[in-house]
Amino acid sequence: MSKERIRKFWQEINKSETRPAAFLVLNPKNIFYLSQFKGEGILLSTFEQNYLITDSRYTEQAKQEAQNCIIITQDIKQNDARNIALSKLLAELKIKELGFESNFLKVADYLKFEQTMPRIKLLPFPGIIEAIRIIKDQSEIALLEKAAQIANTAFLKTISRWLAAGISEQALANQLNCNIRKEGASKESFDLIVTSGERGTLIHGEPSDKLIEEGELIIIDFGGIYHNYNSDCTRTVCLGKVDKQQEKIFNIIKEVQIETLRKVKAGMLCSELDKFARTRIEEEGYGDYFLHSLGHGVGLDIHELPRLSSNDETILESGMVITIEPGIYVPGIGGVRIEDTVVVTEKGCHNLTMLPKELLSTYYLEE
Repeated sequence: MSKERIRKFWQEINKSETRPAAFLVLNPKNIFYLSQFKGEGILLSTFEQNYLITDSRYTEQAKQEAQNCIIITQDIKQNDARNIALSKLLAELKIKELGFESNFLKVADYLKFEQTMPRIKLLPFPGIIEAIRIIKDQSEIALLEKAAQIANTAFLKTISRWLAAGISEQALANQLNCNIRKEGASKESFDLIVTSGERGTLIHGEPSDKLIEEGELIIIDFGGIYHNYNSDCTRTVCLGKVDKQQEKIFNIIKEVQIETLRKVKAGMLCSELDKFARTRIEEEGYGDYFLHSLGHGVGLDIHELPRLSSNDETILESGMVITIEPGIYVPGIGGVRIEDTVVVTEKGCHNLTMLPKELLSTYYLEE
């Protein structure tokens, strides 16, 4: 698995004009992607060999996890031990040009590299590994599907037992967090969103001490991490009776979300999908209340490439994993968002977050 990813990685590097002989990987997510190592360290990749530099706390872990890597344990008694180990390795390999992740390296660290390795030319590469990660292999898709199943089960158990008038948004979020971990996730994918009533217009609002009341729209945006891979799903529900305007905006979003899912397939532009959903909401008279992009990629990070926005001209390919999450947020009334995570295929998409899409919370009760 890691060999194939490294091969693709160097294919991308060799497309560049600079073509460095070595590349320094600093982002822990990208180190894991290329080596399967979950601990702390840095990865130096060359066309022939990968080198993982870590410290004695992680040496045994690296031996068990790291694939296709020579493991180098830095001397913990030295100040700036990691840079010293890296500088020594680069000298041994006679590296003169070094590529690095420019969207991850801090300015202070860059200046330190220039100081400790003055004869090496540092070549910035923004987002090169993230661009490879955009297409998921079958092992990744299986982990993403498992993460979604865990979160789905936790959501249903939480709604059926805990959602009732008088519970606070924070208490409901805490119960959902707990259930996500109980079902097998290492932790939640992000700080879960539970907003009710007029607070539903806070698109990334934090759960508060506000008590949930009957007749309010409740947005619940949740996900869990399973073996480093994320899930992402949103459902909007209501306790008790709903008024006509609440029902209207819910039905608009439900219909638009389902219609957009039917449009998803390899060959579509991300911007075209965003435009389709946005136009449909505009036709219903709520265009000014759809305040974010249609979706995003999901994988090792909760927000990955591609961005399903009006200015993203990425062409969808089979194996991409994306969210479809239109929303309407009306001041004084609240918000509605419905989100699914799907795998793009040649003929359509495979939905990983197969939960009901109904307004009344009673629909989610366990029998």
